[in-house]
Amino acid sequence: MSFGESISIQKLKKTLSEIKMPVRIPRIIPKPDQKSYPESENAIMKKIMDSLKEADANNDGRFNKDELKHALKDLGAYFPVWRTDRAFDRVDVNKDGHISGDEIDSLLEYLRSRGYGK
Repeated sequence: MSFGESISIQKLKKTLSEIKMPVRIPRIIPKPDQKSYPESENAIMKKIMDSLKEADANNDGRFNKDELKHALKDLGAYFPVWRTDRAFDRVDVNKDGHISGDEIDSLLEYLRSRGYGK
């Protein structure tokens, strides 16, 4: 067939139906001892927790805005002050100016959902 030659639709359909393309179907093999998070999620959570522990200046186990800002800088936040304010708005339930106790779990989930720790 040359460049300017017209082809019928039936001939084109027949030609296309004869072409066989290999199809790859990925296999997902479950791990026998899978934890609550996949392995990469555990690594992400560990990186976030390590950064938070490093930023806890007075080692009291709770975080004020300056400590969280330092941790977010270490995690690569573009605007750590703004992200700190957003995190406190979402996570600091009792509004005492510190993130502690159960709020730390919420903070970890919030930071993971925002893409930190990768």
